[in-house]
Amino acid sequence: MLKSHFNLVATDSESEEEVVEAASVVEETVKEELPPRRLQKSEVCTRLSMLGKTASGDGYTFLKCKLVGMNITRIDVIRSYKHIMFLDVSNNLLDLDALQVVTQLPNLILIHADENRIASAGLKQMKYLQVIIFNNNQITSLADVFQEQLSTLELGFNKIKTIDFKFKMPTMRVLDLRNNLITEIPPLEFPKLDSLYLAGNKIKTLAGIELLVNLRVLHVRNNPIRYLDGFNEDHTKLQYINLRNCRVTTLRQVRKLKVLKALDTLVLKGCPYMGGAGDEDPENKDEEDDPQIRVELLATMPRLKRINKDIVTPEEREESKQLLAQWAEEGEKEEEEIEIEEQQVEEEMSHVEEEQD
Repeated sequence: MLKSHFNLVATDSESEEEVVEAASVVEETVKEELPPRRLQKSEVCTRLSMLGKTASGDGYTFLKCKLVGMNITRIDVIRSYKHIMFLDVSNNLLDLDALQVVTQLPNLILIHADENRIASAGLKQMKYLQVIIFNNNQITSLADVFQEQLSTLELGFNKIKTIDFKFKMPTMRVLDLRNNLITEIPPLEFPKLDSLYLAGNKIKTLAGIELLVNLRVLHVRNNPIRYLDGFNEDHTKLQYINLRNCRVTTLRQVRKLKVLKALDTLVLKGCPYMGGAGDEDPENKDEEDDPQIRVELLATMPRLKRINKDIVTPEEREESKQLLAQWAEEGEKEEEEIEIEEQQVEEEMSHVEEEQD
């Protein structure tokens, strides 16, 4: 860890966050002071793997190269290895300019460059590039990202505030922007998107996912989300939703998920509705679910197979049927009274959070 490496110790007046921030500053200073370090051909040769056929099919060559943790600042020599399809240059000192050389690899499918100095994922267009993984860099915008065949974009732990794509990418299937600074989800036009990961941002509502009709996985834990808007009957494939440690307060909001006919796994642990605080709480991470709330959820969405980490039991399913019959017996008047009461709770929670902000 950087803290121990640089012998940084928190004083009484310093928080652990301040110490970590100081460590980051020290790390960046060290990086700046390092002299340029160019990759050598001899180093590439010892890091090639995955023997396979060439793209033309006329011979065999190594298709994968792993150049991790070498403190390199330039990789120009990589252009000589035209057959590389999978390249990992994580944990180095590369910026986008130094990385552009990979666009001269005509058969590249995947580029992995976590923990570098990359401030943009705007690589020049490539014919076959399908996967970009640039976690833990300094990327602030998505506006210049475009690859015609891109299917996976993973930019977690960066500094992105807005999902501001300027280009449509109809082949996109996995978008991972967890642990950034994103506050809202704009209307996304990725018709084939299968999985959306936005955990650890500052999102308050899910409005904006309406067009993602092929979405199967939605992972948005650790966001201040209270309102579950944005779902509709066109989301016929959505099976998994993770809202852990969000701020969903009432059953009234959860009921908005009833339109999702394929939903079989729902994670709400840590939300106020399930007795949580609406944020990360290490002390309560192993706390068991309230049995009555689990039954309530199952009565609302009988298709659920898993609630939080536990599979729905036959006993819970039987109890949920009884509760559903009870609700039907009590009639619409009681239902309306419950919704009014829940709405009041939501308004109170909203007022409290506004005061905290």
